[in-house]
Amino acid sequence: MGAVLGGDLAELSQFSIVTYERRPGHWRAAITPIRRADTFTSGKTISSIVTPDDSVSESDAKFAAEKIIRKL
Repeated sequence: MGAVLGGDLAELSQFSIVTYERRPGHWRAAITPIRRADTFTSGKTISSIVTPDDSVSESDAKFAAEKIIRKL
């Protein structure tokens, strides 16, 4: 199983991706790590990451989010 942040490659299944349309034709995606209810995290925690650039479609925004996850 891959790490959520850093180390091994992150797996898409460890993240939730929510796409949204900022205005017509301008899509972004929010990426949130999925945490198990029984885990405790100390220190800095990432709530979510938003794709930095607008995409022309919802599917393009999701793909941009997946590319970010693969780089983590």
